[in-house]
Amino acid sequence: MSRAPLSDAISFYDDLLQGDVLRRTHEHLQQAAESKGVTLGGRVLYRSLRPYFVTPEQHADIQRAARAVGQALEAVAWRAAGDAAFRESLYPQGWEEMMIPVDGQRPGLGVIGRLDGFVGADGVLRFIEFNPYPGGPINSHSMGEAFDTSAVMEAFSKRYEVVRPATAPNLVTSLNALKARAGRSGPPTLALFGPPGPDDADEEVVYQQYLKENGWDLRIVTSEDDWTYADGVLRVGDFPVDVITFISSIGFGGLMMGCGPDHPVMRAITDGSANFMNGLFRSTTLRNKTLFATLSRMADEGAFGAAQDGLIQRHIPWTRVVRDGKTLRDGASVDLLSYVAGHREHLVLKPAFNYGGQGVTLGWNTDADTWSATLKQALEETWVVQERLELVKAPYPVFDGGQVRHEALHSDLNPFLWEDGRPEGFLVRLAPGAMLNMSQGGSLTTVAVVRER
Repeated sequence: MSRAPLSDAISFYDDLLQGDVLRRTHEHLQQAAESKGVTLGGRVLYRSLRPYFVTPEQHADIQRAARAVGQALEAVAWRAAGDAAFRESLYPQGWEEMMIPVDGQRPGLGVIGRLDGFVGADGVLRFIEFNPYPGGPINSHSMGEAFDTSAVMEAFSKRYEVVRPATAPNLVTSLNALKARAGRSGPPTLALFGPPGPDDADEEVVYQQYLKENGWDLRIVTSEDDWTYADGVLRVGDFPVDVITFISSIGFGGLMMGCGPDHPVMRAITDGSANFMNGLFRSTTLRNKTLFATLSRMADEGAFGAAQDGLIQRHIPWTRVVRDGKTLRDGASVDLLSYVAGHREHLVLKPAFNYGGQGVTLGWNTDADTWSATLKQALEETWVVQERLELVKAPYPVFDGGQVRHEALHSDLNPFLWEDGRPEGFLVRLAPGAMLNMSQGGSLTTVAVVRER
């Protein structure tokens, strides 16, 4: 997915960023980010004056890749629900077994997911992990709307047709579809197990506001609230509940620890009178980073059929769970631990159950002793090893003292998946370093699909 076909469009756009157009564009994007809450801990997440451009052909290629990988993930989760031996190969944490009788055999519970990936120097988008409870759909939507109405985009659109794939509206559509499964009439309602963590607080305010504006009523709840389940209706106090989810890992832990099998919440979910957003079993299974190791290994072994195996091999870097034994690498059998020990410069080690970049060890930024110690820890715990992706920096225009300065930034490209496995919309993060997480200083832009008129 080379950027070369877009070089003229990028040059034209950046040349427009001067004088009154520059000033108005910066002020508009800054004010939109502030007023819409596109922040983290009060830090505004707007930085780049330009979206991430793709051609219609590139966009179609991304959608094919995302759909193929998403379908494989769903197949793995579905198999895990009914196959105990296969489930153990995913190195479950324990929650999964308890959730199988709740909703493990119920299809169609997925509302939103996100495949996180990078476009390499060869132009290929490769996904490194899946997030079944992704941040970003509302903030990405807000930044996209801000770019749509900016002075520079008004001028740019006179020469180029611009389409911005939707994010947030799909969230409402997918939640409405999940609510309809319970068969209850009345306004849709959502119970959010809280509280939010420090990295989630800003976005949760935005999340709640957007859903309320689109017809959903919400409550922040805990397992110890006044829950009842009678006549097919789950209630917390006098509030009937259609859909349940959590705000952060804190809320998830409170839900799982506080709601045993006889709790009204679990009884209602088991009966299908209320549904857990993304499914309790499905989400606990798909949040595990060993999943990509399973996909990578199965594709190398020819498990999905030639066409899908080929797409998975193309769009997922080689990934394995760190364990003693033999595995396939480029079609040859290798000793995994020896291979990892001897190829530090080309590999990444990641804890299977951490998020936000915590614990990720980049071999090329690590000395041999640290790599050896991390590999020992990885073997004792549950970690994955993944092929290094060659990240590419590109110059993005930023506002600097009334002028444009081009800053070399890394970017990721993360398509959202919706209730029917349909890919649409993106989260795009930018950062000067290789870690692009918002909690580590990243910023947001949006995707624009462009073609010359």
